[in-house]
Amino acid sequence: PLNVDPNAANVPLVNATAAAVGTSDFYSRNDHVHPQQLTYDGNITATKFIKTGGLATEILCANGDTTTIDSKLSRTYNSGTGGYIRLCVFPAANSTGAPYIQFQVQCNTNAMQTIDLVPNYSVNGISALYGVFTAPSYVQTILNVYYGVDQLLHTHTGTGSAAVYTAWIHMMSGSGMVTVSVSKQGTYWPTRVTEILTQDIVSSITGTQTQIPMTFNLGSGGIIGDMLQVNSLDRNYNYYNNGIRIGNSNGDSTSSLYLGCIKTATNTTQSGQWEISKTSDKALTINPSSLRKADHSVGLSIDGDSSIIKFNGNELVNVGTDQTITGKKTFACVAQINPNDHDYNEGLRISRSIVGNYSGIFLGCNSNSTTGTVPYQWCIVNTPTGELRIGVDDQILQPNQGLIISADGQTLTFNGRVL
Repeated sequence: PLNVDPNAANVPLVNATAAAVGTSDFYSRNDHVHPQQLTYDGNITATKFIKTGGLATEILCANGDTTTIDSKLSRTYNSGTGGYIRLCVFPAANSTGAPYIQFQVQCNTNAMQTIDLVPNYSVNGISALYGVFTAPSYVQTILNVYYGVDQLLHTHTGTGSAAVYTAWIHMMSGSGMVTVSVSKQGTYWPTRVTEILTQDIVSSITGTQTQIPMTFNLGSGGIIGDMLQVNSLDRNYNYYNNGIRIGNSNGDSTSSLYLGCIKTATNTTQSGQWEISKTSDKALTINPSSLRKADHSVGLSIDGDSSIIKFNGNELVNVGTDQTITGKKTFACVAQINPNDHDYNEGLRISRSIVGNYSGIFLGCNSNSTTGTVPYQWCIVNTPTGELRIGVDDQILQPNQGLIISADGQTLTFNGRVL
């Protein structure tokens, strides 16, 4: 056949020069020397792997493509239906150290996201995996990701020095083709970052999952890890600029401070979350987020001109304003009345009960109860028949006991004896 020639003169060529080994236009020769481009002399350098006519920074791949020596490791995935991409694995080890690796993710929206990962190795194995995960350059107004990576999480197997951590990202459905690249990697313990981008995208993952919160551009909101402290510098109380300021929302002129909120989202509530809010009707309210009411009937509220304070819809004592207090109220320490009028509206007025037609004053009663008597409790009551009775313990309920003034005010008796 063509190009099959046993002629020994058809020697291999190296850069167009005859040599014992090299390349040949013929399938075989009589001494069966296989074509070979490279020789091993114990000194392997990048320049020995360059393509003929290429640059010293280029590497010839097995499929004929070239890539540069300094290019970052990257891989392209089809995330049309969403799924999980394994970034890397942090293997088991039992000595201290914190290797570092950074990934960048770019999808068909051209939204670049950056992921920084630092596992904390100790003598007892991996104690934690820390990460910084930025939102894409475009997020919706409610701070939800429109396309791209919406979750950074890790799974782990084993415990202590046998613990292995695996870092994952979750791609949203419709993100299309996505390219994940290693943009930075520390030189400290690089062997503790393994299996980098070696797995295809999968629809689900198993095991306990720990999510690392997303960090948004704080120009439009976001999540800050750990703690935030404000130290006012060169600010003036008179100008209201020496602290935290929260403006009104564009939609309903409200603003709020939320306590105990979920760590991984900015637009939801959870059990036990409280809020301090300035409402659209200019009131200040404090209540559990799950029990928020438009009429402020749950929790503590102060009206817009700071003249009325209510708890669960009931107005509290309001100095200087006539009001009716319903239910039972207990006052600690002293309640003092300073009259400022005349006639029969000066002092303490007690009406008759609408149930038993009684009214009274009770001295030395139980501080933890609003009913009943205790030993040596004194009572001053107006009975349903109009008598005024003064007695100790339950004497007011017994005939001919204690001091009694008749309903017409003409007769005074003490323990049944007319005085």
